[in-house]
Amino acid sequence: MSQEILLIQPKAGNWEALGIRSPDGLLTLAAVPKIKGYNVKILDLRLEEDWKNTLKKHLDKDPLLVATTCMTGIQIKYALELSKFVKENNKSVPIIWGGIHPTFLPEQTLENENIDIVVIDEGDITFIELIETLEKGKSLKNIKGIAYKDNGKIHMNPPRELIKDLDSLPDLPYELIDSEKYYGFDLDDGEKSITLMTSRGCPFKCNFCYDTKLYNNSWRGHSVDRTIEMIKNVVDKFGVKNIFFQDDNFATDVKRFKEIVHRIIKEKIDIKWGLLGVRLDALKHLNDEFLYDLKKAGCVNIDSGVESGNDRVLKMIRKGVDIGTIKDVNKKMGRHSFKAKYTFIVGYPTETESEIKDSVRLALQLVRDNKNAYTPFFIYTAYPGVELWDIAKANGLKEPKKLEEWLNFDYENAYLNYPWLTEKRIKIIKNIAFASFFANKNIKYKISKNYLKLLFDVYQPIAKMRFKHNIYQFPFDVKLANSVANALY
Repeated sequence: MSQEILLIQPKAGNWEALGIRSPDGLLTLAAVPKIKGYNVKILDLRLEEDWKNTLKKHLDKDPLLVATTCMTGIQIKYALELSKFVKENNKSVPIIWGGIHPTFLPEQTLENENIDIVVIDEGDITFIELIETLEKGKSLKNIKGIAYKDNGKIHMNPPRELIKDLDSLPDLPYELIDSEKYYGFDLDDGEKSITLMTSRGCPFKCNFCYDTKLYNNSWRGHSVDRTIEMIKNVVDKFGVKNIFFQDDNFATDVKRFKEIVHRIIKEKIDIKWGLLGVRLDALKHLNDEFLYDLKKAGCVNIDSGVESGNDRVLKMIRKGVDIGTIKDVNKKMGRHSFKAKYTFIVGYPTETESEIKDSVRLALQLVRDNKNAYTPFFIYTAYPGVELWDIAKANGLKEPKKLEEWLNFDYENAYLNYPWLTEKRIKIIKNIAFASFFANKNIKYKISKNYLKLLFDVYQPIAKMRFKHNIYQFPFDVKLANSVANALY
């Protein structure tokens, strides 16, 4: 058997205690080499009690390479830990980083002594070329879409074009993981669930979103036929009944969206499913007749980004919708039984306390107008490489100079360093965000573990009162709940 191609999924933080989804990014990387006969292994550190011992066993087999993925924030800590461990145990093994953060800052990433190569942007074709080149011991200079070190010097190769035809790619090799250990979303029906992605990118220009840089405001989707094949594959081979589609914007092509829905009905595919991303302006153009078909096809929840309850802020972040559209779409969705998740963000640069209160007021109105709606709030996380990052820097945010300094740039810690947030404002937005996750029972299905569902039931009435009445002083219960989450992880 050929040398292992070892792909490692690092941990990512406390919220994984709610449930772990499959490592789709690594499965995407694995698809082409797997179909070409390479000995690909996936090690998910989120599932390992003694990850060092397990990783050591793989390293003892002298893998051809070790590759990992990384987002900005705390996941960098875990990726650095595993990279250092690899080098301590097998210094000759090349370590490859991919994902959002290395893509945006490849040269800074490579300054770390334990990282050898960065895969930039989409890795499907780049990664197989990298494998074949390393296997033959040849130079990396002709591989598009990577940065690498050679004798201590960093080299940036030309970029690789985005893949035009997603149908040319093989299915994700779910056989490389134990799918029983993952979930897509929990509907309390005991059925197996999984995540799928049928498209990449988004053509819209929300200036806080990494898609604007990663995919250059482009969108590409699998054909309707291939999408139906992908659904049937996980249903027939792995016994999946519930699917969570993680496309950033599933309904970009409304015609394709409608055809997928009608094919699911026509072919009597017995599934329940939810959507991570559907823009409100797309929902605006869907009539009630189609929404009934959508329900008939098995769709049970739709997630949409509202982002703010203030029109000035919506314009500032280039959202492309206004408050009137948000309210109208929500009332229409309220005539149907879909769980409607509307996400908000607070803590933007230039946002005022009054504008934050506008967001809370809108969230409460959306729930009043739609009994199936829920409105989790997130605190703005500043990511490099996008337009809002430049606005944040103009408002005093200091950019880290080393990879290790990005550890706290995640949803749990980044806001603590924002110069535009006072101590009072930080307390307000922190407690709004926390309470919003527990204030509405409609969110409970997102939690996969029974003991956390019990904790949710106990805390939910308190959180609802805090959120509804803007009670954010003396948050002893928030501290207690955070302590429980930390202990669980």
